[in-house]
Amino acid sequence: MKESDKNSFHELMLGAGELYGKEITKPLLRIYFNALEDLSIDQVSDAMSMHIKNTDQAGTFFPKPADLIRNINGSPKEQQQRVEDRAEMAWSCIEREISRIGSYGTLELEDKQALAAVKAIGGWRALCMCTYDQLVWKKKEFISAYDTYERTDLSALPSKLPGLIELSEHKKESQQGMKSLMDGLSEYQNRKGIEQK
Repeated sequence: MKESDKNSFHELMLGAGELYGKEITKPLLRIYFNALEDLSIDQVSDAMSMHIKNTDQAGTFFPKPADLIRNINGSPKEQQQRVEDRAEMAWSCIEREISRIGSYGTLELEDKQALAAVKAIGGWRALCMCTYDQLVWKKKEFISAYDTYERTDLSALPSKLPGLIELSEHKKESQQGMKSLMDGLSEYQNRKGIEQK
């Protein structure tokens, strides 16, 4: 939330206070606002609404910040399950690409965590060389690595994992670039009359 959301937040908290018979003080508002600042005012409002409508016991008491956050993000167990579900879906895509392009093709996925996890468990080429039985274990490693990269800044993760064809082309380009550099240096030295060693 932003500073401009404080009035809306104040009204939301006063309304919830009236509903639950809770006095809303300035210190209480400050604590809640700081605890919920990573959420938007719309998310906080939705979380409060979910809490109030909860027919289990949760809806019978004034919510703590953790109750509202849990309504938006889910419990730690639910969050973990969502990560595992995304990892399972990514693994399915990777298995398809192993069959489709193999180690010669470049693995390109929108899911950067999946690419980083493949790199962490040995890389694209090594993964493509695994037997079916080895892939069962690699999948477990992948899901564990995926969970780790789920908490990593996306800009720090790879956008693709080059296959053998792309690596071979890159090597040729690098060799050609080095040859061009050496030819240019030699030509420069000849023009300037610099003795070559």
